[in-house]
Amino acid sequence: MEKSTVYVGNIPYDYTEEQVLEIASSVGPVDDLRLLFDPVSGKSKGYAFVKYSDRETAASAVRNLNNHSIGNRNLKCSLSNETSQFETGIENEELPPLPLGVQIFPNQTTGQVISSILSTLDEQTASQILKEAKDMSSTNPIMMERLLEKCPQLAHALAETAILLNVTTPETVEICINRKKRPIFQLSPEQINTLRAVKQLKDDDIQDLEKSKQEIMIKLKTEINSDSFGPI
Repeated sequence: MEKSTVYVGNIPYDYTEEQVLEIASSVGPVDDLRLLFDPVSGKSKGYAFVKYSDRETAASAVRNLNNHSIGNRNLKCSLSNETSQFETGIENEELPPLPLGVQIFPNQTTGQVISSILSTLDEQTASQILKEAKDMSSTNPIMMERLLEKCPQLAHALAETAILLNVTTPETVEICINRKKRPIFQLSPEQINTLRAVKQLKDDDIQDLEKSKQEIMIKLKTEINSDSFGPI
């Protein structure tokens, strides 16, 4: 089947289907459009699937709407084969598309390739990547979990990006990487020292941090105080 469906992401959460349809129709007639909503909160998930009559119009939509500015957001568009979005509903909702991968040579590891690619990103792009991941985690945690399970290299890239931006530390990532908290006797001295430093942080110290770091520290301190890691 021809790919005539376009994935449109990074839509402002307060946009309605009518507003998205107006944007999508600017490149050609739209056969159908589905803006996804959270079934519990009723809020928009920030992405939609737009079905055009033919592949040429869909390709034109990708060319013209990708990175199209809406308020303080830039739309993310790509061709999709999500016909199930219109035929069977959101129960069969598939994962949003990811950029094409790169070749890994015999003398390289996945981690080395990810580090090499991330080193070429500017701070603004890296920050935008983390923001989009955070937005998706908040609005559609189930899909984000599926995405990370299917693409573990993405989890690696997000963690390394957070470290590069000083949003977190390697020790914190290592502590939080497993759902099951590791008891203190299984932690390294460096990890224990990190936990102790976090435990000693006062509320004023946390308030002085960037907002993204505040959330991490508050959550980690809560886990420490609840003895998730044992007595620190």
